[in-house]
Amino acid sequence: METDTLVRITSQGLLLCLSVSMPVVAVAALSGLAISFVQAITSMQDQSISYAVKLVAVVATVLITGAWGAAAILRFANQIITLAVPS
Repeated sequence: METDTLVRITSQGLLLCLSVSMPVVAVAALSGLAISFVQAITSMQDQSISYAVKLVAVVATVLITGAWGAAAILRFANQIITLAVPS
């Protein structure tokens, strides 16, 4: 394989990793921020509420975006296998 091809595949893989993980990270951060805001307003100091809400939000996000992420990873894997093992 050429160096240009390896660099292109590596950058595509990193961008794929970023795009697949970004919805989960964003939902976890936004739900944590929202719950912290509500806890600050209501003066609640229970940390388990924050963890439970974040867990539910992250699981829901994974269930919603899981098929899309798996399909994108599968397409990328097929592309790499096609390049690595020519017909």
